Amino acid sequence: METWQLRQSGSGYEISSVREVPSVFLRICACVKIEKSGGMRGLLKWCEGGDVPLAVATYRCEPSYQGKPSNALYRFRRPGSPAQSFSAAEMHFFPLMRIFAGQLLTGLAAAGGRGEILVPWIQDPGGRDKLFMPDVSSRRLEYLGQESAGESVVDSVGVSSEHLERYRYSGGQYENGSEYLLCDGLLRQYCWVQGEKEWQVKLQDFSGQWPGAVIWGYA
Repeated sequence: METWQLRQSGSGYEISSVREVPSVFLRICACVKIEKSGGMRGLLKWCEGGDVPLAVATYRCEPSYQGKPSNALYRFRRPGSPAQSFSAAEMHFFPLMRIFAGQLLTGLAAAGGRGEILVPWIQDPGGRDKLFMPDVSSRRLEYLGQESAGESVVDSVGVSSEHLERYRYSGGQYENGSEYLLCDGLLRQYCWVQGEKEWQVKLQDFSGQWPGAVIWGYA
């Protein structure tokens, strides 16, 4: 389960999101500050069975140009290892949680539909020696057009947009492609194929006001 909150401050917005897996006492926390100037600061924590983080990662970048951060740094600390730095210049950063899918897709769109994506590694909870290591891959984005959102979608997210935008996202672990639906820069649902199975995820329980795609700095 993932929950998220959006807060506005004088310098921009702050989004925090938490993914919890009670069966293994796992909690992943992400907090990202998006500045009006276009800069971004992020903090990720991996916690097991308590509040003390087992792994930590930070990200910072200055205002980007056409969706590509020109001065970005990713730092991560795995269990039992000192902190390491990784230059993320010209890369798009995805802070793991679904709420940030809009930021990633609109950034790729602004960059022409192609780019290098940096994702903190969390593929196997048992691989603690790799937690939050930078996993970089080339991704592609194709705009598939607009669809009617319907009144229920518009009212539930508190935005003025009356349409959904559909994208095909491919590359990396999504080589077969996945499809995403955004409403004014906010992820509504997505689907992808893994092996012989097709997975569909729909976000729900929205409340409050959404500032629109402008929050990501590319609108």
